[in-house]
Amino acid sequence: MSAPDTTTTKRILEFQASALRPREECERHYLEVHSPWAVRALAEAPALVGYHTNLLVGQWDIAGGFRRAPDLWRYASMRFRAPGAEFPPAVARMLAHDHQNFLRDLRRFDVEETVLHDGTTGQLSSDKYVLVVDRPARLSVDEGWAALDELLALLGRVVPTQYGARRLVLNRVLVERENAPLREPGQRPTGGVVEDSTRLAYVEVYLDHEVWGDELFARPELVALLSDSPFAPDSLTAYHVVERAGHDRS
Repeated sequence: MSAPDTTTTKRILEFQASALRPREECERHYLEVHSPWAVRALAEAPALVGYHTNLLVGQWDIAGGFRRAPDLWRYASMRFRAPGAEFPPAVARMLAHDHQNFLRDLRRFDVEETVLHDGTTGQLSSDKYVLVVDRPARLSVDEGWAALDELLALLGRVVPTQYGARRLVLNRVLVERENAPLREPGQRPTGGVVEDSTRLAYVEVYLDHEVWGDELFARPELVALLSDSPFAPDSLTAYHVVERAGHDRS
């Protein structure tokens, strides 16, 4: 396991499709308008290290597979050289205005990235899975972090033994940023902080092929997390995602 990366800052953004438009129209606008514009805008940011978008295509189900329809649409991540960077005010206003065309319920998290396992050997493609972990209301803050550490210890033992597993990355949430409503909830980022956020982490797992990802998450010790862990039944889930790299300067 490497030490946390203190040379860069990382932000993860998740969001749902607008409820005012068909999902297909939201997807088209995101792929054909918003994301290409963001890729070009970020090209002018000298501190940018990486920008990745992720479409969630399957959600972990009680049988250990990914045949459940995802309850989340998309997420994206941005990495900057420390101390990080924000969009200029004019660009931020344009982004918020365009959010009204395709998304709602935007959530933004500043995270600390730590690579827990790295077995990459020059792969140019992979299948990606992400676990999303929240603190259940019944756990104190300290109990939530302790339970997360136990979960990470289990993943640290299991993932490296899975054939085809290449990378395990912890994104420990430092703070959740506030977003205000425009036409729908969560469309305009603000400078505020969500004081009562329960999000603990995003854990990203990369494998050579979805066959090995499905095999990993069907292993009994992982399926048991859905019923027997401190996060069961509704504070831990995982998704199979399709990732695209708009920028990767690492």
